[in-house]
Amino acid sequence: MTVTPVLIKVSEAATRGGQVTIQGRYLGGPGTGQVRLGADEGGKGGYVFPASAIQSWTDSQIVMTVPTDAPVGGSWLFVEVAGKQSTGLPYSVRQ
Repeated sequence: MTVTPVLIKVSEAATRGGQVTIQGRYLGGPGTGQVRLGADEGGKGGYVFPASAIQSWTDSQIVMTVPTDAPVGGSWLFVEVAGKQSTGLPYSVRQ
């Protein structure tokens, strides 16, 4: 049985180069998942954080650095684990 990842909380808006912490459940690990920012409410489109941006990734928390080429502004944040998309949370990258 595959469980849908659930996002519970994301840290405050950060600037490029800043740190973001995502808390949730069933987040898998860096080998099976990816983080998408700038997607619409349905999770389509957007910017996928490169693996190099991930500082740590556990089943309940992801810590990463916002890359210098990440889109600025408000949008939705999702985590995809083994092809399953999480619930989304609004998030923005500050200028």
